[in-house]
Amino acid sequence: MPKVACSLCGTMVEGRTLASPQKLENRILDLIKKDRPEWEAKRGICANCLEQYRAKKFIDYLEDEYRKLSEIEHSVVSKITRRGRVSRVVHQEFDASMTVGERAADKIAQFGGSWPFIGIFGVVLISWMVINTWVLAHRPFDPYPFILLNLVLSTLAALQAPVIMMSQNRQAAKDRMHAQQDYEINLMAEIEIRDLHDKLDSLRFKQWHELWHIQKRQIELLEHLCERHANPEVKVPAPTPYVPPEL
Repeated sequence: MPKVACSLCGTMVEGRTLASPQKLENRILDLIKKDRPEWEAKRGICANCLEQYRAKKFIDYLEDEYRKLSEIEHSVVSKITRRGRVSRVVHQEFDASMTVGERAADKIAQFGGSWPFIGIFGVVLISWMVINTWVLAHRPFDPYPFILLNLVLSTLAALQAPVIMMSQNRQAAKDRMHAQQDYEINLMAEIEIRDLHDKLDSLRFKQWHELWHIQKRQIELLEHLCERHANPEVKVPAPTPYVPPEL
């Protein structure tokens, strides 16, 4: 069969192996015209050029999908590429970045929500009222209805509320870090599981491909034996040596 030049690279190949432009995908045609504006799409292209533009189409598709990922997903993909770890000790990293005031606020909030604080506060209130009612009954420094005590309690509540809110906000930030880490770990596990599925599918395809070639070889040998037994006087050429399939 006469050989024909590829319309892209000019390589001489058999005419039947050329891919017609009318049968190519629109995406591949767009990529070819983008790289070769002068290409008229009238003559076919060889198998090598077709495979190159198929690979380029696939790479462009992956790049488009990669650009759609969020910042967290970009981070996970880069860590998977570098074989890095996603899991980390969140509370240690968070505690290491806290200031002295934030640590003091956490300690105050922790003590303010405990039974020792309730016990000490109750003892102070009862002692205050007993002193101003019985011990210093004639000259109390805060007579009934304990206006000074109410002022102290109001001041304590006004100062304690922002401190507790600061501690709760930091706890919420720590919870968000935990949630983000859980999402990254789950996303990394999902990607790894998909990768394992792809590898298993590839191994299964390779096994089926090899099995098909082995069965084809067995059929050739059986046909050779049958032909030898049917015509013993005719010298039948031996079958070609078995060549393992290439994937």
